Amino acid sequence: MRRCRIGLMLFLTSLAAFTADAKANGTIPSPKYAAAMLPVSTRSPRARKLFEHAMKNMEFIRQAEALDDLRNASRADPTFAQSLIMICHLSSEPEEQISSCKRAMQLESKVNYSERLLIRWLAGAHESNYVPAIAAMNDLLSKYPRDQRLGFLAGRWLVHQERYTQAIVVLERAVTLSPNYPAAINELGYAYGYSGDFNKAFAMMERYVALQPTQPNPYDSYGELLRLAGKFDAALQRYRMSVKLDPGFGSELGIADTYALMGKEEEARQEYARAKLFVKSENHRVEYELYSAFTFIREDDQKQAKVALLDVSKHAHAIGNGRLEAEAHRVLAMYEPDYETAAKQLLAAEEALDEGHQISKSDFYDEEAGILRVRVARASAAQTMDVASNALGMLETMAERSRSPVIQTSYHAAVGALLMAEHKYAGAIPHLQEDSQSPLSMQLLWRAYVASGALPEARVVETRLATLNVPTAEQALVVPQFRASLVSQAGLPQR
Repeated sequence: MRRCRIGLMLFLTSLAAFTADAKANGTIPSPKYAAAMLPVSTRSPRARKLFEHAMKNMEFIRQAEALDDLRNASRADPTFAQSLIMICHLSSEPEEQISSCKRAMQLESKVNYSERLLIRWLAGAHESNYVPAIAAMNDLLSKYPRDQRLGFLAGRWLVHQERYTQAIVVLERAVTLSPNYPAAINELGYAYGYSGDFNKAFAMMERYVALQPTQPNPYDSYGELLRLAGKFDAALQRYRMSVKLDPGFGSELGIADTYALMGKEEEARQEYARAKLFVKSENHRVEYELYSAFTFIREDDQKQAKVALLDVSKHAHAIGNGRLEAEAHRVLAMYEPDYETAAKQLLAAEEALDEGHQISKSDFYDEEAGILRVRVARASAAQTMDVASNALGMLETMAERSRSPVIQTSYHAAVGALLMAEHKYAGAIPHLQEDSQSPLSMQLLWRAYVASGALPEARVVETRLATLNVPTAEQALVVPQFRASLVSQAGLPQR
């Protein structure tokens, strides 16, 4: 399940979390490696037991249940730092994220050195301090090279950062240590899939399903990778199997996303509405409403898209989620055809961030970078170069201070967009290549290659963009129309 990445960034366990069920799946390391596992420090046997159960739920990608266990573990032992840092990264509630992270950092001096590294890593990422966070992660990997669950954690984090090559190295090592470790196999499948190696990705998913045939997530993950490859009917079949095994697991969202990418937007909206019934968090409900709003963009229904996105912003404001409120306005700014109206939406997005809602530093800075990126792109396209240059200067300062992947790619995308508006194609290309996962940057890169006569490179980007199947706002804005333009140019009937 990949949509849960919005709230579910990371998790960790230890030797204590290797339960009898995990043993049946071959996930317990050899006893001679037991000392090489990251320890867990708690003074409460009940807290340890709850933490172990949370890890079991995490392996099954049961986020809500894992969070409940972790909250109870933290109540049983208020000084349980690992449990607190896990709540920070699992929770979709901004206030809970911030308070749990703060408390874990306060307890850092009371835990062992390895757990301090863990807190520095996860809290550093949460606070947008990526250099010390990555250093702490690397130190942990060096200290516990045979801890396959730590390898899984690192690999999962790298997948989140879209560093798929590095993720594959780490996850392959974890799977080598424990060939029947479902959680690492799942993540390795994703790393292969998002790298474009679908044969290996599907092979991992077959292994994952075979290891946990009665759990919903193997089918959910398989469905997502099949959808990514454009195999929509097969994806729906896997998602429905997941729903059959557990109607409340969350795979209705995968069905909705798949319909949306198939162009069946009305069916998608119905499925998003159904999926909302199964989530407990109001923040998740707002997220689902946001995804549903994207369906109107795919239909190019400007009136309904605006209504839906403004409704999302109001709902997000009502529950105090500044990030989602800002995102709704930012998406409107990307979609709005009139530059002046788009500029007003970007101001509204900034106001949403600055209203004083609880929000992590990483979420705040990443969204701020996204807003500046859109401002540069819209202003430069409208030839309002003073606005574009000013916004780019602010974004450049952010990029110099932070190694956040979102901030870095936003900066390069903005530079590329500005250079494209100035018809400086050779200069734009290397910057746009740095944002190679973004449909907006891919489209500009394709234009730059065509304009500069690099037709073989243009064809590679054209194929990637036309076959991009990810349920995001940028995909909705770019890919359907790009496909239609290719069909029109070829003089072929549109499928």
